[in-house]
Amino acid sequence: MPARRRGSIRLWQTELFIAVIVVAILILSGSLSAGVKATLTQTTETSELRNAYALAERLKPEFPLGVDGTRALRDVVAEYRTIYGGGIWVYDKDGALMQSAHDAAPLDAVLESARLKGLAEDASYVTSDLRRNGWIVAAQPLHGRDGSLQGVVVTASSADPSVTILQSVRDRLWVTFWISLAVAGLLGFGFSELIGRRIQAMSDAAAGIAAGDFEQRLPTNLVPSEIQDLAESYNSMAATLGEAFSAIEESRREIAAVVESMAEGVVAIDSAGLLRVINPEAARLLSVEPAEATGTPAADTIADAGVLEVVREGLGGASATRTVTLDARAVRLHCTPLLDTAGAVDGAVLLLSDVTERQRLEDAQRRFVADASHEMRTPIAALKGMLELLLDGAKDRPEVRDEFLQTMQAEVERLGRLVADLLTLARLEAGSLQLSPAPEYVEDLFADVTGVMRTLAEQAGVSLEMAIPDGELKVMADRDRVVQVLLSFTDNALKHSPEGTRIHLEAHGDGDRVRLSVTDEGPGIELDQIDRVFERFYRADTSRAGGTGTGLGLAIAKEIVEAHGATIDVRSAVGGGTTFSFTLARA
Repeated sequence: MPARRRGSIRLWQTELFIAVIVVAILILSGSLSAGVKATLTQTTETSELRNAYALAERLKPEFPLGVDGTRALRDVVAEYRTIYGGGIWVYDKDGALMQSAHDAAPLDAVLESARLKGLAEDASYVTSDLRRNGWIVAAQPLHGRDGSLQGVVVTASSADPSVTILQSVRDRLWVTFWISLAVAGLLGFGFSELIGRRIQAMSDAAAGIAAGDFEQRLPTNLVPSEIQDLAESYNSMAATLGEAFSAIEESRREIAAVVESMAEGVVAIDSAGLLRVINPEAARLLSVEPAEATGTPAADTIADAGVLEVVREGLGGASATRTVTLDARAVRLHCTPLLDTAGAVDGAVLLLSDVTERQRLEDAQRRFVADASHEMRTPIAALKGMLELLLDGAKDRPEVRDEFLQTMQAEVERLGRLVADLLTLARLEAGSLQLSPAPEYVEDLFADVTGVMRTLAEQAGVSLEMAIPDGELKVMADRDRVVQVLLSFTDNALKHSPEGTRIHLEAHGDGDRVRLSVTDEGPGIELDQIDRVFERFYRADTSRAGGTGTGLGLAIAKEIVEAHGATIDVRSAVGGGTTFSFTLARA
């Protein structure tokens, strides 16, 4: 963990200088403020006591009160109120208010406390509260002409004038404080700048070396001898490090270029399980962003449990290989542990290879061989049997020989069609059959189909009907392949259409798509068989097995339609006919 920065030397010196000035000014200001407050308190309390005493002395001849004593008392209080300006309250010794004159007054509790203190102690009492809206309250016992205690005089003055004086002093002290602080800061900064500028130059050069700029050199002139020795050592070290770093950086760039350009994904994990290197291919396969993933724990970044298991085995010191599925892609994993000089595991390297295409091709090849072998077995067996019969003597009987030869020719043609269809299907599944979409009129596509199928339909007693709402309707399609799909649908419908029925070829727009459909009026397809009609060599019933088809027509049609970015929709009801349809982009 890097050490926390503590500031520059010039900042330290400036702060120290300012701190001394601040402490001194604060002590002085506090002392002055306290002295002023104490002086104001003493002055105001003395003045308030003097006022209370003078009023008590002035009222002394009036007590005990005579017949006109109350009026005389009121006149004296009014006179003193005019001179004094504060509030006046005169109580008898029983606590009853005899006379008062005031504009404002302190709290009743404060007045009551002053009254009681003045009576109880038979001596002067004063209290002050030097705050805004505070009061200075004094109480003086009131004696009569005969010296007996007759009551108490309470006077009260607002503390606001004293508070204003005190606040003015404090404001001046604050102004003095800030001015002194600014002057001290400028003086401290100027003094520290003289010392710190040379050291800062050395610090900048050292920072440049630390950042990899090995051309930086520390200044060695006009510095103390100890710092000069340090600078010379730094300069020598920088030259040596520059040469070593250049060699390492060159090797690193070469390795990084190789890793970045690898067709395989590469992930480097350290012993703590953190991702240290991840190239673009690995990021693509793992669906992560390289910049965000680097430096994060593998367990938090990699979502697939199979990949994490392989990584754990590699970090455990064992090589591991496995094939997993990542986002519908088959990925081959190989994790190798990295060992340090002591033989301990220091990390692991994970290689990821996208084998999806390879597996797809292998699966397609296996299915091709299996299906071809299955379908070729019957005609080959028939040919072999007839050849054996011909060799056994059937060739000497012309009528039998000719029949066998015709049958053998039909089987050979069937084998040829089967091989051609298998090759087409294999190319579609492998993605090697290139389509050439172009704008085509739907009417032309249907015309090609009816031109081929009309004779066969007439022989079967079935009529072909086209329904196109717009003769200018066009689609984006590979003409030959789409016609092949429609021929497959029509041929399939013809095989299941009773004599006297119709086959409908229809098209209608659906937004930016056009739906093409072929509908027959045959017996329909059982619901549980609809999903299987596109399987290779599948025939729903014996009637479907009739004819010269290879059993691959609908499978090939499905691949062609999907290559156009669509799917085939099959709707059928037993006894209600069947409709095969798909959509193409409108041109």
